[in-house]
Amino acid sequence: MAQDLIEDYLQQQQELSAVEEFALRHDFRQIPAQERTYEELIPKTTPGLGQQYAFTVDLDRCTGCKACVTGCHNANGLTEDETWRTVGLLYGGKNGDATMQHVTSACHHCLDPACLNGCPVEAYEKDADTGIVKHLDDQCIGCQYCTFTCAYDVPKYNKKKGIVHKCDMCISRLKVGEAPACVAACPTGAIRITLVETAAVRNDPAAFVNIPDAPDSHYTLPTTRYLTNRIFPADTVAVDSYTIQPEHAHWPLVAMLVLTQLSVGAFLGGMFLGGASVWVALAAGLLAMGVSVLHLGRPLYAFRAVLGLKHSWLSREIVAFGLFALLAAGCAVFPHNRILFVAAAAMGLAGVFCSVMVYKVTQRPFWDHPQTGLKFFLTSIILGAATILLTLVVFADGGGWRNKLCWLVLSGSVGKLAMEGSFLRHLWDSEWTSLRKTAFLMSRPLRKTTNARFILGILGGVLLPSVWVTWSASWTTGTALTIAVLIFALSLTGEFLERFLFFRAVVPLKMPGGKVY
Repeated sequence: MAQDLIEDYLQQQQELSAVEEFALRHDFRQIPAQERTYEELIPKTTPGLGQQYAFTVDLDRCTGCKACVTGCHNANGLTEDETWRTVGLLYGGKNGDATMQHVTSACHHCLDPACLNGCPVEAYEKDADTGIVKHLDDQCIGCQYCTFTCAYDVPKYNKKKGIVHKCDMCISRLKVGEAPACVAACPTGAIRITLVETAAVRNDPAAFVNIPDAPDSHYTLPTTRYLTNRIFPADTVAVDSYTIQPEHAHWPLVAMLVLTQLSVGAFLGGMFLGGASVWVALAAGLLAMGVSVLHLGRPLYAFRAVLGLKHSWLSREIVAFGLFALLAAGCAVFPHNRILFVAAAAMGLAGVFCSVMVYKVTQRPFWDHPQTGLKFFLTSIILGAATILLTLVVFADGGGWRNKLCWLVLSGSVGKLAMEGSFLRHLWDSEWTSLRKTAFLMSRPLRKTTNARFILGILGGVLLPSVWVTWSASWTTGTALTIAVLIFALSLTGEFLERFLFFRAVVPLKMPGGKVY
């Protein structure tokens, strides 16, 4: 028995870890000098027909030292809080099959890049010769939509410059036969550049970025291949999987979404009731478009946002709401032109639909959810009805419609609040899913906001409309105006909070370790 134990120990000593192997090579001076270009880690030829450059990572060599992160940072002159390459850690299993594995990742230079598809200003291009996905800094307006659509948290927004940056595989180095900075910096040769057959990526996407807790490769067809002799246990997850914090609020987008949906709802009501509702709808729509520009890092170039009309839902949203505002202005000037009203209504509804798609195509579970479309259109119904009610009371008009509008606010609010409340059921999911993380954020870090949203929604959308339909017949004009103002103000504030939670409680897709809090 003792002899078997000794033999086991001797055998284990022959199986060096990546760190031990590196130390041994260093001691015997087998590590090449830093000034070498590491030509052995890049292809000897340029990509041919049906090929492109791609990262290949040998996980068994990766020590998690983050030399690749430092090399990339220094070579590309990144700011202190900006990273193009990250290193995460996977763990899983127990007892005999327990596993810990470092994972280095950067842009995967996908065959169907979501950043390129979503960009409204054509600030991305996929190089025809190399397959590298490049960001065109001069073209970028800083809308940050690519940071929503990328499944791997690759594009990084630079606040100082007001634009997005990302890894370009150090294409300038590759052109002169030098390895990218991350490849050259890796002391164990864990990262290299290879040629990949694009047909192989399309035929078997799951063979690429095939590591636990990574996004589904079918979404963008990434080209990075991870190699390992290990078999990961079924419960392997990223160490940072349980580290979640609220995302950015994006207040200009919150305001834009709520006000455009209010505008469309009020306009649809104004089609039938006439009066000042159309002017109110137009004002809300114009305000929404003005506020949205505040989200841009380079607002002076906002006019470029229509360039991606063929492929970007964001461009389509902008065009739809722009046409809606133009047509609504025509309706205000020519109130008896029914063709203009129908055209404006169609554009308004198209704009709300585009808003839904802007977020659904990101593949983020909280946004790519049936609730998103229902939320957006119910906001139009609730706020549109509340706006028209207030307008009718102010102008002492539409007495027969006031109760009907209150019923519309009431029914829409009950449905919407019930739907939002039902989402919290994911707190009891058996697995730590993205939707459970969102429910956790809403019930813990964002609990006060969630409570305020429901309180205001119940008061402004349920309680006060119920009071109106029950007792309004005996009210004075002053009482009716006060209640109408409260219904509008409380409902509007509640919808702002709901949309605030929409942005802050979402859990983005990412690589293990890709998000730095």
